[in-house]
Amino acid sequence: MASGATANGSAEIVDMADARARLAADAGEFENVGARLAAVRESRGIDLREAAARTHIREAHLTAIETVNASGLPARPYALGFVRTYAEFLELDARTIVEQFKFDAGYDAPQEIETEKFRAGEEAAETQGRDMSLPVFVAIIAFIIWSAWQITLTSKVTPIGEAPEAAATVAPVIETPAPAPVAGDLVEARVIERIDPVYPYSCASGAQAAETVTVSFTVTAAGRISGERVAGSTNSCFDESSLNALRRWRFEPQKVDGTPKPAYDQIHVFRFERP
Repeated sequence: MASGATANGSAEIVDMADARARLAADAGEFENVGARLAAVRESRGIDLREAAARTHIREAHLTAIETVNASGLPARPYALGFVRTYAEFLELDARTIVEQFKFDAGYDAPQEIETEKFRAGEEAAETQGRDMSLPVFVAIIAFIIWSAWQITLTSKVTPIGEAPEAAATVAPVIETPAPAPVAGDLVEARVIERIDPVYPYSCASGAQAAETVTVSFTVTAAGRISGERVAGSTNSCFDESSLNALRRWRFEPQKVDGTPKPAYDQIHVFRFERP
């Protein structure tokens, strides 16, 4: 509870918990979901440094989330995992916050394909028609093939945990563009059976007060877990416990136009509190 002065000078008692609840509910008053998260954090008297320490998310990444700066965040699955953890820390509906962040950050928008580099060759071919010489025609076709080959190279990223071929040269990793929205009526996968991980007491002596393990996985069309792996961890001692719990989860699968479909790039963050 807190007190404030009214217009006539009398004291008014303000219920801070109620004020915070109204602030979290009035999402429509904010420019974007990041501004909403920042407002809820500030209403609770928590600065970014404290939030970073308690969520184990870098302060720079929290700033990027609150400003909806996708370029300041890691790859899409990790970024959405951070957003989910931050929303849960602020006691907000994590699913709603993540969906709004996808929209505000442009993750749901299809990637624009640059076609300008092909237009010069196409327009030249149309204007010259049959009078075009064979060498010029061959040169244009070669340029188009080379450009397409360059584009395909940008999608070849070595998967985590797999070593590149011995003869390959080291190249900077290029993030794979976010997938385009699924066409049709989409109903996302929903957890129907959740198993919490067991705190490994053998890890307690060397663990912090709180440890987190971020896992990535696929929900199959049958609602089972597939391709599970650790995407990030503050203490590898907790990795196996997290994966063991995740493998026992059951989902109502994702559906497109009523047909069950696999849901890829799913992220969850397990949090271990020292008992």
